[in-house]
Amino acid sequence: MNRFQTDFFKAIKNIRENCVTFALFEKHASKEEELNSVTSAIIYRIMELIDGYSEFSLGRLDIINTATGESLKKDPFIELHDAVAKYIED
Repeated sequence: MNRFQTDFFKAIKNIRENCVTFALFEKHASKEEELNSVTSAIIYRIMELIDGYSEFSLGRLDIINTATGESLKKDPFIELHDAVAKYIED
């Protein structure tokens, strides 16, 4: 793997570790609520990473559909972490 790929996957690992550590101290009414909370946090923080707002930031990234050339973030421009929040709310 190249340096960028290695740094990206290290950031993903750090996000997971931080979210799991934080979740250990949260109280939840059920196992389902706990799992939804931790997976939502991980998804949100990965979107922050792509948007360039993560503490593990690698700069502003994008996701491109290689078949169509469409950008996940453009036309119209969106911040992924803002857009995903309404889809993963508990």
